[in-house]
Amino acid sequence: MSDSKELIEWVHDYVAEASRDENVDAFVTAVDAAIVAELPELGEDAVLLADLHASTRSQFQVFLSLLEREKQELLLPPQAVDLALSIARRQLELGVLLKVYRIAAGSVWEWFTQVAASVPDDGPDRTAVLVYLWDHGGTWINEAIEQLIGVFYAERETAMHGAVARRTETVRSMLRGDAVSIDHASTALGHPVRGTHIAFVLWADDGGSPEVVVQLNRYAAAVASALGVPVLTIPAGGREVWCWVTSSKHLGVGAVTAAITDLAMEGARASVGNSAPDIAGFRQSHREAVDAQRHATVVDSGAVVTGYADVELACLMAGNELAARVLIDRELGALASADENLDRVRETVATFLHFGGNVEQTAQELIVHKNTVRYRLTQAEELIGHPLSERRTSIALALAALPRFS
Repeated sequence: MSDSKELIEWVHDYVAEASRDENVDAFVTAVDAAIVAELPELGEDAVLLADLHASTRSQFQVFLSLLEREKQELLLPPQAVDLALSIARRQLELGVLLKVYRIAAGSVWEWFTQVAASVPDDGPDRTAVLVYLWDHGGTWINEAIEQLIGVFYAERETAMHGAVARRTETVRSMLRGDAVSIDHASTALGHPVRGTHIAFVLWADDGGSPEVVVQLNRYAAAVASALGVPVLTIPAGGREVWCWVTSSKHLGVGAVTAAITDLAMEGARASVGNSAPDIAGFRQSHREAVDAQRHATVVDSGAVVTGYADVELACLMAGNELAARVLIDRELGALASADENLDRVRETVATFLHFGGNVEQTAQELIVHKNTVRYRLTQAEELIGHPLSERRTSIALALAALPRFS
């Protein structure tokens, strides 16, 4: 190896320090923030964003593990493959994947520049450090791109053939609002479109392998079987499946939610839209399920199932974050404090308002004494600065939005 002993020792120490969890987290945050800033559509897709984070983290960790070797062998981590697959399965262009890595390359260069600048005066030459890091990093990124282009086109080629491709294209056409007849859609999908639809999204917090998608499809099939209705599933990424159950009769969201909960798959979560008829309902219910999924991942409540009906107000307000924060500050005041001791007070107020100001029903719902409810309501009024009888709707709306914007 032609590099100096001093540089080799520095690299050894750097790898040990950079491999610490907090430093890996900092790298992922910096690189992915740059990517999302230029590709905001990635940040709006909860699962795709998670795939991006996983890919960046695994790439950096493998890179560090090989940094001390003179000749690197590209060991493309599965998380990087998952990101390429998710982009391809969403029918996004190759340019999106290439742009991800182009932005990442620029961000990594800035990161390495800062690392080199932090080398102490008695350490190796800073320019030599930067050249060493970028020689390895640049090679890694370029080789990763070459391999992932192959992954992308192989997946796209597979998706362009067979029933999955036809169903996927028909579904996306319907979701775009293209003119598609009910009869044509039903034939192309092999699934009844004339009827009442409830869409739901299933996704796994971890994974990303084809096996995970298979398991999610089985989960969806089990839910439909329990309901006695047909189901349509479309893979939307390495660990996400879009689903629709359809019935010629009224299909209740509560029944779908109960079936998903009862048949819960370990490590999987779900979001459910409202019921609605025909093609417009097919599209509307899916949009609601995706919005509920986004809310669930932002709030990170850990709930197995999130229904759009339960988070609709927060989802609507998410379109104007500044206005939502103003509303929360104005209506809740100190009640919006991060103090966990106020969680029960907020829950009590929300329940009280939900039941139209009925203390007895609130106590029954929360399984507490009526005096406990009254005490918490008094606390809330002191924190808000006025009686709860004033501006009830605005307070309820602010409480519904608070978990998303706190």
